[in-house]
Amino acid sequence: MDDTQKIVPKRSDEKERNRQPVVVELDILDVPKVDDLISSLTRLRRQDRIPDLLLLLGYSPCLCVGARRFDDKDLLKPMAFFIDHDVPFYKSARGGGLTYHWPGQLVCYPILKLTRAEQNIPRYMFLLEEIALRTLAAFGVQAERKRDKTAQIGLWVGEDKIASMGIRISQWVTAYGFALNLSGDTAISRYIRPCGLDVKLLTVEQHTGNVPKRSLVGEKVVACARDVLNRPFVSWTPKNSDELCKVFEEHGINICGT
Repeated sequence: MDDTQKIVPKRSDEKERNRQPVVVELDILDVPKVDDLISSLTRLRRQDRIPDLLLLLGYSPCLCVGARRFDDKDLLKPMAFFIDHDVPFYKSARGGGLTYHWPGQLVCYPILKLTRAEQNIPRYMFLLEEIALRTLAAFGVQAERKRDKTAQIGLWVGEDKIASMGIRISQWVTAYGFALNLSGDTAISRYIRPCGLDVKLLTVEQHTGNVPKRSLVGEKVVACARDVLNRPFVSWTPKNSDELCKVFEEHGINICGT
């Protein structure tokens, strides 16, 4: 390596960190908190103030419907039933219909500024599905796509749904993504029609008999995302971006160790 390769001006350090795509692992959160966070992060990404991100998180138990008009026929029990079971109902900015979230899912939300060559929404959805398909295959689940109806977007094992998908793209910055059903109690989901369909939510645990280790699934998602999205995601450290520290702290999420 010659001297010109060794010396990097200090003024470029922060700029380079802001270009490095990072993975941020979060805890179990509720939908409104995540929606508010994503609104801030996408705004900053459009302004090039933060890098591309891959958020990994879980949701506390809830029903959630996306930007589609909610049809109360998709609830097979009165709303009071879900409230009595500590399952609130939320409306989110993402695309997609009604679903059930619980902590046994691993939720993966890329926040990316798509290049001109990447600005194709069906293709982007295909790539997200590919990340989920490869991840599930690594844990013994051969899932598949379905395309008979728009409501079937997601991943399936036979007639059962094992991954839900819903995105939002504004000015070619992506938000939201997919949720993998790993383990846990899905009983509440029997009382809804996910995305308006009479289907059952399936978990990896139910399908394989094994409870997948969440951290290992997350590592596989990141590895697949690097390949499929062609971005060299690295693990988060507070040095990655001062702007990221600020926005997470503003939303009451401590990822910077302060």
